[in-house]
Amino acid sequence: MPFFRYALLVLLMLMATTGFAHAYIDGGSAHLIIQGLIAAAVGALYYLRNPKEIWRAIKRRFGRDRS
Repeated sequence: MPFFRYALLVLLMLMATTGFAHAYIDGGSAHLIIQGLIAAAVGALYYLRNPKEIWRAIKRRFGRDRS
């Protein structure tokens, strides 16, 4: 029970001392997001152009006899 009281006290203190939040996305994060979106678009485009070939390559890779 002391943990619950402590958590409640911390929550009340945080609510009583609210302030402005100045948030932004720095350049590194923005470039990471943009790079991920570009990679997803290129991957989707490649898959949509060659779906049968990709599935055959996956089956060949994991379908080998490993004995």
